[in-house]
Amino acid sequence: MRLKKWFGTATTAVLVSSLVLAGCGGNAKNEGNTANSTNSPSSSEGAAPAAKEVVTLKAYFPGDKPAGFDAVLQAVNDKLKKDNIGAALNINFMPWTDYGNAVSVKMSAGEEFDMYLDAPWLSMNQMIESKSLTELDAAVAARPELKSSIPEEMWEYNKFGGKIMGIPLGTTQGQLYGVLIRKDLREKYGLPELKTLDDLEKFLYAVKENEKDIKPFVINGIKADKLPFILSNSANLAQDEVLEIGVNMFSYSIKDKKVIGQWESPTIADAYDRVTKYYKDGIISKNIAQEQNAETLFKQGKYAATYYAADGVEGLKYSEMLKDGSDKLEIFIPNGEQAKPYTAYQQWNFLCIPTTSKHSDVTMDVVNWLSIKENHDLMEYGIQGKDWEPVGDSSYKALSGYTFPGYVLTWRPTLNRTPDTMMQDDKKWFDFSTKTSNFTLSPIAGFNFNAEKVKTEYAKITPLHDSIFLPLSQGLIPAAEGKKTMEDKMASLGGQKVIDEIQAQIDAVTSGK
Repeated sequence: MRLKKWFGTATTAVLVSSLVLAGCGGNAKNEGNTANSTNSPSSSEGAAPAAKEVVTLKAYFPGDKPAGFDAVLQAVNDKLKKDNIGAALNINFMPWTDYGNAVSVKMSAGEEFDMYLDAPWLSMNQMIESKSLTELDAAVAARPELKSSIPEEMWEYNKFGGKIMGIPLGTTQGQLYGVLIRKDLREKYGLPELKTLDDLEKFLYAVKENEKDIKPFVINGIKADKLPFILSNSANLAQDEVLEIGVNMFSYSIKDKKVIGQWESPTIADAYDRVTKYYKDGIISKNIAQEQNAETLFKQGKYAATYYAADGVEGLKYSEMLKDGSDKLEIFIPNGEQAKPYTAYQQWNFLCIPTTSKHSDVTMDVVNWLSIKENHDLMEYGIQGKDWEPVGDSSYKALSGYTFPGYVLTWRPTLNRTPDTMMQDDKKWFDFSTKTSNFTLSPIAGFNFNAEKVKTEYAKITPLHDSIFLPLSQGLIPAAEGKKTMEDKMASLGGQKVIDEIQAQIDAVTSGK
């Protein structure tokens, strides 16, 4: 799964303007002896290895400190000492609202710390340009547990300038979108299992016609820019266009080898027409622009369908609805049987080591140690028997409220466990999304947009997402009108210059393929 934390006008998804940061300078440290660094406690016949001096590694991560974290961290540090890694962890959590600026200040001031979460949507590009991050290629190659816990595609397509500048943190290998529906209502109306968009439409209109207190479909307004991806005949297929290129509102035409606006995409034109129709007919909530409580409304039984993404997070929000032992929910993935969407295997979160760290080798030893299942499970799920218990090799039962944000440190596709409360459909599609073979390599894999050369124009067009593009995707602005308005506004604000720069950067990536 790729978790983004958005700032500005959005809280959970959408475009983030790059933070222009004055990072501290420096070069990678300790790379000369990485091949000889200790990845796990060594042993040989005879005397045990001498106990290593323990250094305390300081980390900064966003979010609130998990409940029960102090006890888990103590257990982690005790095991690090027992395994003779030579390290202890000092993990500091910072509020999301302050995190980006606070870390940039620490980096600029040359503060010595050893690891932190960064990403292209935060300050990673700027930190790389200022040579503030340690290159990790040699260190990763020397640590087999870490390297094998992350698929080769993730390593290959999450490099910056051909270098590993951070450990890619994720569980899924691409995006798969769909709709979560009330199965009990579908069966009530005598409708078959949903296989096509026409089937979905029949279900939604049946709800409208037959239910007084239940409305058809709800989605948080900020996520509605995904509706055209779901409601298109091309949904979840690899056809003539890459819809998600890491630059919001734009896509890439494979046929023409051109960057285009998603609003002018022929691949999802049918979806914009559907959204317009559904909003007009009351299938989509009339309050969609202000809607922020879709999850709660669906769980309260006020809606029959809602947004779904196979990311290991979205479906879990509704697992409590099945505590009564019922089987009243199911997931519809458009084109599910043929699904093999494009992906660049790009992840949105990276564990980075500042060049100011004096302990980059030891830090990488800890990251490698956390790539061993037993140690990974301790940090991510807590103390076994107290916070969780295993259910087979790939699931677990929660025993406490401990929830570690794995996206900052521990996410490894090969080590992930799913909670035993996960609905069967959700687990099926989440497991699908963790496998590299279920996706089609994007022809622009390796592209990672840097807006520095067009930051003025980029800043001008960014507000168009919320003012026009999102209402178009929500159905508030009819398709034809919204597309024309987007085209005119984009042209008047210098959007073509941004498109040209995106095009140039994509061309630079694809020219060597």
